[in-house]
Amino acid sequence: MSSIAERLAPGLASDEAQLPAEARFREVGRGVRFDECDERGRMRAAALLRHAQDLAWRHSEQLEYGREWYEARGVGWVVRSVDLLIDEPPQSNEDLVGTTALVGFRHVMARRHTRLFAASGRVVADAAIDWVMTDREGRPARFPEEFESFVARVGATFTPNKIPAATPSGVVVETAIRRADIDPLGHVNHAAWLEIVEEGVASVAPAHLEAPRRRIRIEYLAVTSERAARTHILAMDGGERLRVDVTDTHGIPLVRAELTSETR
Repeated sequence: MSSIAERLAPGLASDEAQLPAEARFREVGRGVRFDECDERGRMRAAALLRHAQDLAWRHSEQLEYGREWYEARGVGWVVRSVDLLIDEPPQSNEDLVGTTALVGFRHVMARRHTRLFAASGRVVADAAIDWVMTDREGRPARFPEEFESFVARVGATFTPNKIPAATPSGVVVETAIRRADIDPLGHVNHAAWLEIVEEGVASVAPAHLEAPRRRIRIEYLAVTSERAARTHILAMDGGERLRVDVTDTHGIPLVRAELTSETR
């Protein structure tokens, strides 16, 4: 990824500027809802991811790849990984501008660069989100033939975000998986997983969640039919860096994450 200064620079990012116009999408008039904010009135990290997901769907629909198009072909997108940088989260009722761009494709994967701006133009969130196309059984699937021309027009690739495997260690927090965490695809939504991770962090290293600038790297490994998850949290560097591993109750890895409090 680019440096923090580059990621927080207003306007088009370098990987967006070189794209054909159809690969970019911009929406004015987004707002921070009251229910998306924490007790301090700041937008939660998971709410930022939900805005990014909504922008992706709006862009896809503008390109005429709506839900019916995907359903007719038996494919869909699921998030594989997220690299999210948050700088001074916006407040309740604050106006936002959202942008998203398809900046690269790789085999069965696509990367979106999604950003949220305050009304002043300040970048409040910058995310590289890797998506995987899957079939009805949740297995990776090739792009439909008629999608290939769009891939060729973008003409860029990327290196997938990965978090090295490690033996889960540290404090363990067990969290219930709620019905509200399940999305229309029948699995725990990627933003809901972040909420589960942060629920564990809140009980182990709450100060980390209060940092004005944070970087969240998260990789999604598997689906689960269980209704509980175990979050293993290992604090490093005085609590400024956290390694998080989420497993099911049998120890099967579900999510890996690295959370960092970034210096300003």
